[in-house]
Amino acid sequence: MKSRGLGPHSRRHRLGHLDRRTHEGKLYDEFHAKLLEHVGGSPTVAQAAIIERACWVNLRCSMMDAKVATGDFTEQDSNVYLAWANTLRRLLDALGLEPAAAKPPGNRDAFLEAIAARSREAAA
Repeated sequence: MKSRGLGPHSRRHRLGHLDRRTHEGKLYDEFHAKLLEHVGGSPTVAQAAIIERACWVNLRCSMMDAKVATGDFTEQDSNVYLAWANTLRRLLDALGLEPAAAKPPGNRDAFLEAIAARSREAAA
């Protein structure tokens, strides 16, 4: 029996073992890296969860795009695709449309506050 491989409707256990050498694995990793950069490189726990979910949904949408190209796209596929695309939009909206500024190394705010305090003391 021939293995069906990875597809848009693959069960979770198949997707959980994504081979990073494949096109799908590279697509997942590339999108993940872009979203990490978007949130400033150091996501909160909530942002990390949203990023992971968004990467999986994006991967499934991309797989559906490939299915459209082959002409093997059913009405059920269309309904599922629209649901995934809307889910992806909502996940990305939760992350925010504007990219976060990268956090500077160290405790910059405390450093700037200490300089400002010294300036106030010197002026007094």
